[in-house]
Amino acid sequence: MSAVNNTKFSLRPCTSDDISLVMDVNETTLPENYPLFFYEQILERYPDSFQLAYLEDDPKKIIGYIMWRIERGPSSFGLDYVKKAHLVSLAVLSEFRRIGVANALLERSMEIVTKYNISEYVLEVRVSNAGAIFLYEKLHRFERIRIIGHYYRDGEDAFYMASKYDLNGSYSFGSTGMTDSEIINYYKEKNQGYLCFRCEKCDSLFLKGLGFSFPGSVSPNDSTTLKCAQCENSFKIYEISQGTYDV
Repeated sequence: MSAVNNTKFSLRPCTSDDISLVMDVNETTLPENYPLFFYEQILERYPDSFQLAYLEDDPKKIIGYIMWRIERGPSSFGLDYVKKAHLVSLAVLSEFRRIGVANALLERSMEIVTKYNISEYVLEVRVSNAGAIFLYEKLHRFERIRIIGHYYRDGEDAFYMASKYDLNGSYSFGSTGMTDSEIINYYKEKNQGYLCFRCEKCDSLFLKGLGFSFPGSVSPNDSTTLKCAQCENSFKIYEISQGTYDV
């Protein structure tokens, strides 16, 4: 599988010998870490859906992974009790992002987990992770079902997202998900309206990460920028923290 910038990567199932390398990727990229036995359980129960991305010219170099588990519970789209594929963890090393690794892992693994006769795919994602939300929504038809407060260890909220499929693995429209107005009102009711801001170019709604929520949280000398997940317009983190783009 070829990728941009002359980087070529391929995918394969994880093996027990890979778990230490997967743990390294997890601990390098995410604040949510898991003990060894957790990976071993996922690998034992759902081995083919535990997929890795590796460099073609260095097969021992693991640059990303994805893990799923299968569970039963109330549907995100009605009153039914259904079987779901729950995305446990997806991570890509920072230097290999934006070349299609995450999307490739999602496409391959979502196709694989359909063999478990699931009705829905579900996941949690940080409300500030605009790039991941865009990937899930635009490319894989996930919908923002609700907000889970203080889901992450550092206190950040998560969007609970879901995508509905029939038993043949074909997408089935579920709902419209949360609207921008519902998200804005949710945070206004919590006196956290300052977390919401819009792209000045395309008017897309985004949420601030906890590290740049307030004026003074970012130094004026900080030149770090974020790109709009929709139109790739660039924002300065400092200007976001100052409320320049607030709703």
